[in-house]
Amino acid sequence: MNDSHNPAPPETMPTPPSSPTPVAAMRGSCDAAALPLPACDLDEPGTILFTSERALAGRALNRFALSLRAAQARDAFLADEGAYMARYDLTPSVQAAVRKRDWTALLYAGGHLQAILKLAATVGESLWHIGAHNVGTDVGTLQAACPRHVDFLPSRS
Repeated sequence: MNDSHNPAPPETMPTPPSSPTPVAAMRGSCDAAALPLPACDLDEPGTILFTSERALAGRALNRFALSLRAAQARDAFLADEGAYMARYDLTPSVQAAVRKRDWTALLYAGGHLQAILKLAATVGESLWHIGAHNVGTDVGTLQAACPRHVDFLPSRS
């Protein structure tokens, strides 16, 4: 297996690569047609691969994040983030990434996107926030670059 896909041990969580060019710099307007076609790059840093090694490294992180499905757990986390995270044996670097809302670092640490989304929702953020962080832009710019207009529905013949 290619070593570039093997995550570092959790105690030495890698620093995510520098952000790609912000979406705003890649376009002159909010017209989706003005955006370049995305590269079909499935290698990092273009795509954060959720490998079996990364999944194993992120077990505690995912267990923590998925625990936030319960309202009582969300309330406990919001009341005292540090105490709540201590229950899950998270490394100091993962705890720091949670506190900074560093979504990209959490994905590199083995966080599954759906689990990290539970954490984001708990703190009032969304998938747009995670995506914008990964691309190095703000939510409004990302949303403007990704319009989803439905002009018609196909007929059911």
